Amino acid sequence: MLISKDAIADSAEVVNGRDFYFPAHEMIYEAVIDLYGRGEPADAITVADELAKRGELQRVGGQPYLHELIQSVPTAANAGYYAQIVAERAVLRRLVEAGTRIVQMGQSDGGGDVVDVINAAQAEIFGVTAGKDTEDYVRLGEVVEQTADEIEAASSHGGQMTGVPTGFHDLDTLTNGLHPGQMIVIAARPAVGKSTIGLDIARAASIKNNMTSVIFSLEMSKVEISMRLLSAEAEIQLQHMRKGTMRDEDWAKLAKTMGRISDAPLFIDDSPNMSLMEIRSKCRRLKERNNLKLVVIDYLQLMTSGKKVESRQQEVSEFSRALKLLAKELEVPVIAISQLNRGPEQRTDKRPQMSDLRESGCLTADSRILRADTGAEISIGELAASGEKDVPVWALDDRQRLVTRTMTHAFCSGVKPVFRLTLASGKTLRLTENHPLMSYDGWRALGDLKEGDRVAVPRHVPAPERFEPWDDNARVILLAHLIGDGSFVEGQPLRYASIDEANLEVVSQAALSAFGIVSVRDECAAARCTALRLRAPYRLGHGKRNPIAEWLDGLGLFGLRSHEKFVPESMFHASKRQIALFINHIWATDGSVTVNKSKSGGRIYYASTSRRLVDDLSQLLLRFGISTRTRATRKGHYRDGYTIEVSGSDSQRRFLQEIGVHGARSVQAAELLGIIREKQSNTNVDTVPVQVWDTVKQVMSDQGMAHREFAAAMDSQFCGSTMWKRAPSRERLGRVAAVLDSADLELFAINDVMWDTVKSVELDGLEETFDATVLGAHNFVANGISVHNSIEQDADMVILLHREDQTNKESERVGEADVIVAKHRNGPTDTITVAFQGHYSRFKDMAQNF
Repeated sequence: MLISKDAIADSAEVVNGRDFYFPAHEMIYEAVIDLYGRGEPADAITVADELAKRGELQRVGGQPYLHELIQSVPTAANAGYYAQIVAERAVLRRLVEAGTRIVQMGQSDGGGDVVDVINAAQAEIFGVTAGKDTEDYVRLGEVVEQTADEIEAASSHGGQMTGVPTGFHDLDTLTNGLHPGQMIVIAARPAVGKSTIGLDIARAASIKNNMTSVIFSLEMSKVEISMRLLSAEAEIQLQHMRKGTMRDEDWAKLAKTMGRISDAPLFIDDSPNMSLMEIRSKCRRLKERNNLKLVVIDYLQLMTSGKKVESRQQEVSEFSRALKLLAKELEVPVIAISQLNRGPEQRTDKRPQMSDLRESGCLTADSRILRADTGAEISIGELAASGEKDVPVWALDDRQRLVTRTMTHAFCSGVKPVFRLTLASGKTLRLTENHPLMSYDGWRALGDLKEGDRVAVPRHVPAPERFEPWDDNARVILLAHLIGDGSFVEGQPLRYASIDEANLEVVSQAALSAFGIVSVRDECAAARCTALRLRAPYRLGHGKRNPIAEWLDGLGLFGLRSHEKFVPESMFHASKRQIALFINHIWATDGSVTVNKSKSGGRIYYASTSRRLVDDLSQLLLRFGISTRTRATRKGHYRDGYTIEVSGSDSQRRFLQEIGVHGARSVQAAELLGIIREKQSNTNVDTVPVQVWDTVKQVMSDQGMAHREFAAAMDSQFCGSTMWKRAPSRERLGRVAAVLDSADLELFAINDVMWDTVKSVELDGLEETFDATVLGAHNFVANGISVHNSIEQDADMVILLHREDQTNKESERVGEADVIVAKHRNGPTDTITVAFQGHYSRFKDMAQNF
């Protein structure tokens, strides 16, 4: 498998990870399969990199062991035979294990009812071969028995079709057929006929045009599919076939039809619990042996990956992306049948929309997405409006580490009820009830969360892809002070005011150095402060502006009032030293560092009337691994105020050591740092959810370690169940991981996640909502909170099916259906009306002169 891509396809159909005796080989196999499933090369270098990312490289023997494996195999041509040997030995091992358990059942005292023991024993034997294919794709002729010659290709298209025909004239005219490499989603609510139209297209390809197609059915058996196909082709009522009430003429039509379609190159696979890898391998074989032209999968939500995933939303997202890769690899159109959510039922006209495909919820337009290229945030509404594509964003991988992933696009999802989520840290996000957030147990919808539950937020943010240090530190300093205590509104002089002489001095120096401006001091007795007028060094006139005003305008700041200020994007991808310099000086304006009366600690906070500004500062502080809490304050008729507080002695120590504060506040900062250095860290700030103890108990059980033995190894007193009731700190969990030698527990201690607490979830009205698609990780950071993205919508075409008479029994459109081409990457969209003939289990073209 490390030598040949074909060997992966041959082996994946025969073995799975648990078939290997050595755990190292299972890890290597899973890494190869994951790379192959993502369409990436799998060789010694890429597999070693994948294992390293999982923290498993050294556990398998390092990269040298991978090369040893390659050298030990004479050729990759025999991979299928080797895989069969591995699979057979695995079955024998499981048989021995099952036999041992059955013996234990029979010999145990008080083992329960004999019938129950027999059932359990039978289940053990059945489990030996569980997960192996018991059925495979079969030719249609084998299913319907003695069916005969194929029907001639429909002549209605007159040789004009370049793609795979759908059998619907207007749809083929619109799309020019289904083309190689396309992924087509056909979606509808239950009982509308989505599986039927998928079968109709397969019939059109294989029976009418002699093109090889395959239907992977996870919903219906091959007998049911063939019965529906015969009903549609022979025009025999499906109910008559099911009930056995067919007339003589029906039997005659059936016999004629069976003879006509027997050799049609239509394959059906109804294998239970089919995984994506199995589908991929079977399609490759059909492509090689039968020139496969079309794949239909019925349906997307019933597929399984065969491995543990954090959420069903993420698993379905992986399928969608992988099916697109399959279509490109095999150069065939792939149709994925999908079920819509309940969105149409909540609208008056009941017509489906694109947004009904997405099961993972939506965000309001003001939700700010954290970019990985610039390090700054941008609202999802702005992304949708601009149409910007392929935006690098930060996302959590399966080890809960922040990695760069691509957000392909953002899109409107319609007007929906939204809720305001507020966390203990003060972070807020407005989203729909079904939008998932990361919990300890995986992705959970907002509606399933309650007060006190914990969700993931970034503990720190890596450096962005873009690195563009500012040329002049004087401008960094000047910007910080002007945002904090400067005034630069339209029609008024540029001013800076402070009571701190060190601040006044540094602003004067920065203005002179960066712009040649000599500051003019004004003593403001009433305000008890000193103001600096930053006048232009030349006469202003037509086309000539104050250079500082022009500079601020370029940063998007000029003309803003205090509650509108923010940190410009260019600061987020400046050097880390310049970011520290910026925070050092802006904290000297509206920031505070104080020591409490007992000299046992103190506070570090920044206050502003601009929520955007405090959120931006909080985001910049995460570059240093510094966590903050945001509080909103309201005083009478004044604007709301916002305060970010550096919480926890670890974060305070980092702030004072790596950033500090300029001016008079530096004295208090030095005093507080001296206190904190002598103070033991408060481990209750950054803890792991208490559910982690369940994982610890499971690891202990697997290793046969008693609770008292564990307590002794931890050098702590055994105190019964009390140990498991409190959320452990990362430091303590790290010691637990070391005692148990558990890599999984170690990941929870060192990952990039901080577990924030849900404070409230409140209904916040109806509003236009948006979602986005992120490749690979299927999540992103919005307003400082990790959220899941929509179901992967890499489809080249999305077809929504609607039948008005299905929701309105008094409709005048009885027997009609709308085929809504809602998305067409390479052509126009339209709505096509077809006839629905449920008694024949088919849709029929209504095009005139056809």
